[in-house]
Amino acid sequence: MPQKLFLDALIGRDDFEVQDQAHNSQGPHKTTLSYSDFEIPGFFFSSLRKPDFQRETNEWDVEKVKDLVESFLDGDLVPAIILWKYADSYTFVIDGAHRISAIAAWVNDDYGDGKISRKFFDNAIPEQQIEAAKKARQIINQEIGSFKDFKDALFEPEVAAEHVRKRLKNFGTRALQLQWVDGDSKKAESSFFKINQKSTPISDTEIAILEARRKPAGLCSRAILRGGQGYKYWKVFEPELSNKIQNEAEIINDLIFKPQLLTPIKTLDLPLGGKNHASNSLSMVFELVKLLGANSHDEDKNGEETLKALVEIKKSLQRVNDSHQSSLGLHPAVYIYSQSGNFRVSCFHAIIVFSKELSESSRLKVFTKHRVEFENIIIKSDIVIQQIVRKARQANKAVVPLVRFFHAILEKLASATNADDVLVELGKSHEFSYIDLDEIHQSDTDSTSFSKSTKSAAYIAEAINSAPRCKICGGILHPKSISIDHKIRKEDGGTGSFDNAQLSHPYCNSTYKN
Repeated sequence: MPQKLFLDALIGRDDFEVQDQAHNSQGPHKTTLSYSDFEIPGFFFSSLRKPDFQRETNEWDVEKVKDLVESFLDGDLVPAIILWKYADSYTFVIDGAHRISAIAAWVNDDYGDGKISRKFFDNAIPEQQIEAAKKARQIINQEIGSFKDFKDALFEPEVAAEHVRKRLKNFGTRALQLQWVDGDSKKAESSFFKINQKSTPISDTEIAILEARRKPAGLCSRAILRGGQGYKYWKVFEPELSNKIQNEAEIINDLIFKPQLLTPIKTLDLPLGGKNHASNSLSMVFELVKLLGANSHDEDKNGEETLKALVEIKKSLQRVNDSHQSSLGLHPAVYIYSQSGNFRVSCFHAIIVFSKELSESSRLKVFTKHRVEFENIIIKSDIVIQQIVRKARQANKAVVPLVRFFHAILEKLASATNADDVLVELGKSHEFSYIDLDEIHQSDTDSTSFSKSTKSAAYIAEAINSAPRCKICGGILHPKSISIDHKIRKEDGGTGSFDNAQLSHPYCNSTYKN
């Protein structure tokens, strides 16, 4: 799947609301955008903004950006950019943010990793974003030529590449057409949704995120996804509280997305939440914060509710996998990723909810007592989990049945059901009668080469079998969540010698053992 480019930094964001409408005489508008308008900093871009509720500009891959720049250079038809300006407001992009950003990326040599992007994200740019930008620059510079190549060719056309010289005569005459929306901010916002839903349909989840932009759930989601960097939707709050929101979001981003996920998988040191640059990352985080109780109905007037929600989200994630003493150290390769190494968003959500419910129902010790058998069953349940998700039809609708599945396994183990019989017994129940244990997943590929999934599956199967285990509960240990336990407790005379040290989960060491 082609890697998307993250061009969100090139056009700033702001609120549609106009602060000063005393002077609303605007005069005639520009009708076109030429090359000079795309240079940053520049007079045009200094006043250009995207609405703060607009989706992030990260839907185009290198081919789309390249095609758009080529169309611009060759004078091919490019749909008009639709803008809005009222009174003393900024100039807002109603339609065409990707088109403007694509040309701005070429003109400013910033495909998500340049000077503008680094300043915008305070240098906190994911490696995947950097790699995608480097690839885009290489392809575009080779097949089209950089903007600098065209400028240099004005002085020395004889040394320019042939494909640059061919376009040089028309270089200064190309322009994008502009259209303008008339009316106030309500008219502009209405136009934005109408235009964008007709051209590129917005999903129900995306609409919910946009509508929640000033509500705790929306604020938490935006802050978490970028680790507190990028456009700061929470900057309207008092500086001290705003900084706390940013700090909590950065911690949570690390809990979800660190270390970086690389495929094929060659390590069990996997992140809980897959890749933080995936196209569905924002909706995944938004669903998570709602599942953990963040308010998605009421606006946050001062930021306190957003901060409170972030603190609770952090606690839930620390309980799942972290060095914090409450951490169960639930291994992502066991609970979240498939046997072939695919990240499963439904399992990511479900295991976080499951661990929260275990804590709230005081059943963490019951889970820890049966953890070895529980994990062995989960490892064997790869096909069963596929069946549960398939029946739910959507990943977010599979969370509840998956959580029930996890509880049902634990209930069977707690009632002394033999671990080998648990899945068979669950299949006899009305709730899970659709489970088919005879279903066999077979590869039908004719390729003689191993796919990424096959390579990942081979590694995961071998690595889990040889993974270190907690000496207290016997569960698999994850590198991010290991505690060094005294075999003989200090209060019982245990020393700090090597012979008295053993690996354990933080929760097993700090709570279960005691």
